[in-house]
Amino acid sequence: MTTITAFGDSVLKGVIYEDDHYKVADTSLQKICEESLGIVVENKAKFGSTITRGETIFERHLDTIRSSSGDYVVLEFGGNDCDFNWKEVSADPDKEHIPASTIENFVETYTNIIQEIKKLGKIPVLLSLPPIDSDRYFKRISEGLSADNILSWMRGNKQFITNWHERYNIEIFKLAINNEVPVIDITSVFLEKKNYSLYLCSDGIHPNAKGQKLIAEAIKEHVKRRNIVFAPEE
Repeated sequence: MTTITAFGDSVLKGVIYEDDHYKVADTSLQKICEESLGIVVENKAKFGSTITRGETIFERHLDTIRSSSGDYVVLEFGGNDCDFNWKEVSADPDKEHIPASTIENFVETYTNIIQEIKKLGKIPVLLSLPPIDSDRYFKRISEGLSADNILSWMRGNKQFITNWHERYNIEIFKLAINNEVPVIDITSVFLEKKNYSLYLCSDGIHPNAKGQKLIAEAIKEHVKRRNIVFAPEE
């Protein structure tokens, strides 16, 4: 079967938050796509991975990409890049805090990875980000910390989390346009739901099992719309 290489964070890995701990879903988007599309996914995604860490992992697997029978390399980053050190924010809400990856670093590093994949003769495919639930995520990040201080830093607006997260998501679509590579919109399939939070875990950021299925459906629809055929290995 055709092998697809993938790099990203816990969303692409299929991680869900259940019973107060993180685990890979039994029906992760990877498993669904492998079964329905007849492919094998070399999934190098790592929990907590930022674009910088992703680049390091990517560089370690250049031979894997070269030898892959598939034409595509899937990339999914951004959810951790836009995150802040909430312990530091809680301790000093009046200080200026920067995210794990600045927008400039995020775009530059992501662009480098995209261009490297092209040089290897492969096609980079970007995944957009699923939306988050600000209330749930705020509750999660403020556990054991000063929720008042964190909210003060946000100028009293929990929606800041969603807005900032979307800031990075917009850059992903711009990266696809500027580098002339395909992007699979997994954001819209959540936003089309009247209550997309039903497809998120209690931590407000990881898609649950139903959310993983939703992402897989978006990927399959993209493949169908573009008439992509994964030929079996000879």
